[in-house]
Amino acid sequence: MKSTLNKIVEFIFYFLIYFSCYFNIPNLCSLLIRLSLLKKRGFKNKLRKKKLIIVLNRSIGNREVEIIRKSANKKFDFLYFRRSITKTILARFLKKKKLFFNYSKPNLKKEDYFNQNKNDQKQHEKFWSDVIFDLKNHFNDKIINFVTFNYSYYAEAALYAGCNRNNIPVKLWYKEGIKTDLEAQQDAIVSKYNHMFKYFSNISVYNKLVKKMLITMDKSNSKKITINGCPRIYDYINDKKYYKKIKNILFLSFDSKRGIPKYKKNKDLTWNLTYDRVIHVLNELSNNKNLEIIIKRKNNSTYKSPTKINKRIKIFEKGTAEKFINRADIIIGHNSASTIEALINGKYVMIPFFEKKSSLKKYLYNFNKEIVFTKPSKLKKSILKLVNKRVYFPLSNKHHNKTIQYYLGSPKNITENYIKFLNS
Repeated sequence: MKSTLNKIVEFIFYFLIYFSCYFNIPNLCSLLIRLSLLKKRGFKNKLRKKKLIIVLNRSIGNREVEIIRKSANKKFDFLYFRRSITKTILARFLKKKKLFFNYSKPNLKKEDYFNQNKNDQKQHEKFWSDVIFDLKNHFNDKIINFVTFNYSYYAEAALYAGCNRNNIPVKLWYKEGIKTDLEAQQDAIVSKYNHMFKYFSNISVYNKLVKKMLITMDKSNSKKITINGCPRIYDYINDKKYYKKIKNILFLSFDSKRGIPKYKKNKDLTWNLTYDRVIHVLNELSNNKNLEIIIKRKNNSTYKSPTKINKRIKIFEKGTAEKFINRADIIIGHNSASTIEALINGKYVMIPFFEKKSSLKKYLYNFNKEIVFTKPSKLKKSILKLVNKRVYFPLSNKHHNKTIQYYLGSPKNITENYIKFLNS
């Protein structure tokens, strides 16, 4: 019953958003947005701070904001904006005469954005400008800043333009900092979103690699970009030693093309063989009653092997990998931030590379060679050697500090860096 009621309320809300666009009533749209701004747990009921940060909602980015918020609560108020609203409004200006569709999840593609009529684009930006003007007047005692997490969120472009016209800063808290060198080189050359950078007053990145990439994309970024590290590091640093018998294995499911540059010559390259062979190893290990095996998938974005998975292996999709990493003893991972976070957490980390072409190794992240396994049999043997062994966790990650800092930056002064970034 509750689910049905929520769906009805959601439909009415997004229908009214679309209605406000269709009949050009920006004040109504602004009111609906204000009513929908979200507060997280631990927030006080009233907005008491002078500076108001409106975060464009994104689960991974939100976690980082929450980490910083705990230390910066005396300086800023935070509200969370539903990014789906921007898609509903964009749909109005792309499908001008269409009245009936899924208002909360319009079927939009980036090609729709790039092929939009110039006059429609101007009207779209004008509408957002009026919405932001009304929003600014409502919070007239606040200094408003918007925060977004990626420059490629095309549905938000008109919102950024509206903010700029009302002298409201938009800050890019860039969360896509984990890339191979070759990926970064390609992104810098072939991106279609370079025009987005003109909207951002400040840019925060995790590391030097991404800073260099964004400056290559737009030289003006050099004046507004800072390296601040990754706040999620704090979720995984564990200074307390504990003695534990090894019995938990976590497989961090990975995308079939993560880390492989999207050139035409690479269109047939995947990590699927490696993935399938990992599943085979896990199926064999699942017969060991001393082991508990978990697969953590990232919703529908990860490859799903056609190999049938043993019923003793538990599979989870919802939520972040944090709690699974903190509970695990052995972690099998690949090209992902979560794998690097497992190194920070001081666990046994094993990187499978079971491809037939050894040349594909250049597309792996810069992991220490000692944790990269090229044969399934060696991976299985290494795991079995550890089973039931009593170990003091967290393990020292000195051998992996270079990898950790290359991708996630230095763990020093992260909170101070982001407070400065938000305050600028």
